[in-house]
Amino acid sequence: MKNSFSLERLAAEVGGTVRGDGTFLLTGVASLESAGKGDLTFLTNPRYAKKAATTGASVLLTEKEIPGFSKPCLLTSNPYLALAKIIGLFYPSAVPSQGAKTGSFVDATAKVHPHASISPGAFVSAGAVIGPRSILFPGVFIGENASIGEDCLLYSNTTVRENCVLGNRVILQPGAVVGSDGFGFARDGEKYVKIPQVGNAVLEDDVELGSNTCVDRAVLGSTRIGKGTKLDNLIQIGHNVVIGENTVMAALTGISGSTQIGNQVIMGGQVGIAGHLKIGDNVILHTRTGVMEDIPEKGNYFGSPSSEFSAEMKRVAASRQLPELIKRVRNLERALEKIQGIKKDEK
Repeated sequence: MKNSFSLERLAAEVGGTVRGDGTFLLTGVASLESAGKGDLTFLTNPRYAKKAATTGASVLLTEKEIPGFSKPCLLTSNPYLALAKIIGLFYPSAVPSQGAKTGSFVDATAKVHPHASISPGAFVSAGAVIGPRSILFPGVFIGENASIGEDCLLYSNTTVRENCVLGNRVILQPGAVVGSDGFGFARDGEKYVKIPQVGNAVLEDDVELGSNTCVDRAVLGSTRIGKGTKLDNLIQIGHNVVIGENTVMAALTGISGSTQIGNQVIMGGQVGIAGHLKIGDNVILHTRTGVMEDIPEKGNYFGSPSSEFSAEMKRVAASRQLPELIKRVRNLERALEKIQGIKKDEK
């Protein structure tokens, strides 16, 4: 049966304020364009305010009342966060039944909590530990002596290699790999000799890795990702990297080996960071920034090589004027040549 909630119930859940009929019963959540009767829709970006006037939704979730909008509203200081909670209420995640299912493999020396769920096709190696309420979907591989904490979600075809550690409430999206070998090779004449990667990778509580993101194990010691950090799809974290808490990275970012990233760092897509660098707390790296030296101070950075955001924007603005400036210089050169020619004739 489809979930339904009164407006006042939703307001209580998200700490919001009702404008209009709080007893109105809502049956779903939808976008401004697709919402219909009984739906709650949301306005988290002011640029879409005009669309709110024409939405078919019954209730609008937003930060401030919109002039001329006559339907009930749910007002909150953080509508995006409230939306996340409301979607979770209407569409709770399905929970598989507990235990190891037929078709899965669990080594006799592994310690799997009876309240964990091991799906068909999942493989749990010798000495591994799986915590309570953690879910391994089909195709998951857990290496020897790896440790998975409580309430973790490991989606299909994810890998946690030997000796690696996941804290509690860690989420690995499909194809994520924890503990792959770091890119370490020693030159021997014209060939390369592989350096054994004998460390591990540690993901602390509430970390999430996107699809096909790879976190390499350390050569020695640990590659570590701090509590609450979220990584998008297709990200590469090199060996011995240390990332702080509550840092976020967008897709196609790459962090080279032994670099240290602080807390509360924000990285846009396609950021690249060279190895053995230190990035401080609360740094913002905009899309396609290339970092080649330490950034110890909080601030906004952009460009390749990276520089302070406002300075880089001035350079970008100046570069856009170059075609017109070149044209003006050429015209001035032609005018000067004519003047010089006239002076020569007068002599």
